[in-house]
Amino acid sequence: MGLLDKFRRKGAGEAPAKPTNGPKTDEYTPGGSPVYRYEDHQDEGFQPPESVGVYAQEVEEHFETLFPNRGSFVIHEIISDLVHIDIHIMRPMEEANFYVLYTTGMSDLPMHLPDEISDREDLKYAELYMFLPADWDVGEDLDSPQDMPYESYWPIQILKFLARFPHEYKTWLGFGHTMPNGPKYAPYCDGVGFGGIVLDWHGDKMGRVETKDGHDVLLYFVIPAYKEEIEYKLKYGMEGLQERFREGELPVVLDVHRPNLCADFHEIFD
Repeated sequence: MGLLDKFRRKGAGEAPAKPTNGPKTDEYTPGGSPVYRYEDHQDEGFQPPESVGVYAQEVEEHFETLFPNRGSFVIHEIISDLVHIDIHIMRPMEEANFYVLYTTGMSDLPMHLPDEISDREDLKYAELYMFLPADWDVGEDLDSPQDMPYESYWPIQILKFLARFPHEYKTWLGFGHTMPNGPKYAPYCDGVGFGGIVLDWHGDKMGRVETKDGHDVLLYFVIPAYKEEIEYKLKYGMEGLQERFREGELPVVLDVHRPNLCADFHEIFD
């Protein structure tokens, strides 16, 4: 079973249980990345959000500046646990023929950083984004996600799951972080080879929203990835994976048929 299986066709409030402590680890990959495991959880029950849309307007204005003159709509979350996650969808344009998807609500609360970087205020707030091809079925304004076929909905579900994850599990997400879809890298959808994600950060305006209160919101690019790509990163670090991505010309817009850029990597990790 993949991490997302339990959320298929369920309400937004039905989320995994949460541990009581922040991220701690003594385990590191060969590439030097810390490994956090979320295997034992204590259910703290449903907790409605204390704040909603803290930086939503500023994030929206930022994306509208980056991608001007696009029509857009929002997939609003009806029932929210801890944070209210909305998915904003900006429509394709003739000269930029792809959808822009981004989250708001993830930054309503600070993430739980490890003790060694707990003073890094610049890493505590984040949102996520990705690009989908113009022929992707993203639904229409006021459509219910329940009406969307899962082969179209899964990228949206990934964004929602990841945006809530650091608050559910009292942890954090950042540049170079990877997450398999369960221990066996289960494909997100039939006919799709991706079994996890990698978070990239492009810096400059695509990487940060400067907020009025100084708690800037980082923007992480979500890359659906193959098992071998994620494990290559665990071995050689994000710099090594980025080199593979550059050599293979990883498309910025999601292509479910793209080749596995680390298909020749076959080391086994516990």
